[in-house]
Amino acid sequence: MLARRRRDIPLHHQVFLVLQDEIAERRYASGEALPTEAELAALFNVSRVTIRAALDKLDELGLIERRQGIGTFVRELARPEPLTVPMMDLAARNREIVRTTRAHVVEFEFKPAPRHVREHFQARADDLFQRAVRIRTMNDWPIMQVTTYIPEAIGRQFGPDDMEGGSLYAILQRFGITFASGEQIVTAAAADPIVAARLNVAIGAPLLKVVRIHFDSAGRPIQHFELLAPPATYELRMPLKDL
Repeated sequence: MLARRRRDIPLHHQVFLVLQDEIAERRYASGEALPTEAELAALFNVSRVTIRAALDKLDELGLIERRQGIGTFVRELARPEPLTVPMMDLAARNREIVRTTRAHVVEFEFKPAPRHVREHFQARADDLFQRAVRIRTMNDWPIMQVTTYIPEAIGRQFGPDDMEGGSLYAILQRFGITFASGEQIVTAAAADPIVAARLNVAIGAPLLKVVRIHFDSAGRPIQHFELLAPPATYELRMPLKDL
């Protein structure tokens, strides 16, 4: 799972960062058991000693609970109420990104979506989605990673070659699919080893994380979109009035 390792960053810290983000994104839900130490060691291709050190850091932060003879579980944590702010003219912002950057597909597959994505589509655990990961570059420098999930029925209509260099929004429009509305969530994330290598940042570096769920005119979810970008390369601005 650790596609590229950094010799200057301890392995246990790399594992810790990945598990921390997966818990934050509810890939492991509150109260859910984590894989065993042996399973995690096989998944990350590291020793069980390394896994224990990573779990120790998660335990120190209060993110997990170790139950003797039973396993390791994600703690039930209270989640803050999100602050909802309307975003203005996202379409224009997206057009500007497409105009000034170039997309390169680094992953493309059909597979079941993780839990936090399925929830938006009310999908079953075995429903297939088109999952694509693209790196957008400006002047040959990587500035953001974009991961999209699209229902299989839509995603089978085009392939990775169609997505090279262009706009997924424009591709969907060719098939008569348009975004009528959406929801945007802006948070922060730490760069895991894979993303760090792709964006030329340090492991654990802070990233802006933008998640969008787009709906068609009938209110059906069409796309789950996740953007990760260093703060120096991407910003969000919004007008404020009537304060």
